[in-house]
Amino acid sequence: MKPTILLAGATGLIGSTVLNLLKNDDSFEIVALTRREFPPPKGLPQIKQEIVDFNNLEKYKQVISAQTVVCTLGTTIKKAGSQENFRHVDYQLPLEIAKYALENGCENFILISAIGADPNSKIFYNKVKGELERDIRKLSFKSIHIIRPSLLVGNRQEFRLGEEIGKIFLTPFRFLIPPKYRPIHATIIARKIYSLLKNPAQGIHIYEGSRIYEMDENVNLIKPKK
Repeated sequence: MKPTILLAGATGLIGSTVLNLLKNDDSFEIVALTRREFPPPKGLPQIKQEIVDFNNLEKYKQVISAQTVVCTLGTTIKKAGSQENFRHVDYQLPLEIAKYALENGCENFILISAIGADPNSKIFYNKVKGELERDIRKLSFKSIHIIRPSLLVGNRQEFRLGEEIGKIFLTPFRFLIPPKYRPIHATIIARKIYSLLKNPAQGIHIYEGSRIYEMDENVNLIKPKK
């Protein structure tokens, strides 16, 4: 039986990039947890879409089941409309998904967090990310992999002014920026996730800066199809 991957956040920048990469590999069964149906990348017949109401996840907890969960959920306070709504998307939902998946026998959890995540931070965004990491780490998965990217580069469906400004000012001076704060392309994050899916080492692991670029050599043989 093929290992099953549950992807939460499949329509976002990282989630969609992961799907585009996985269509080159039919060794996984992929389940996308989503609010509404979406057209998957061509050449990805093994994907299954589970349409759920994220405001009532308990009702759907039986479908939150896989060997590995990849959680790429995330928003901005501006898009969420309030700190409360942001916390719902970036803390409550990932933690609920993790708990239900664990109840259903999930072994591995891969979380996309952010550089600077710290439950004691005075910055609200970093504090929420840190609280999520802290509480995910309390769960008894065989493996927990937390990836902390800095500024993400890639083709978003939505426009984020802060990221666009960051690209303009940071990218030309990339070599002057400490590795963990450098802009990073979503494709690199997707490849890191792919590497962890192939080799989910047990225990709790955190990746930031240069560690994000460390991956199985076979990953370099897989290139996203256009």
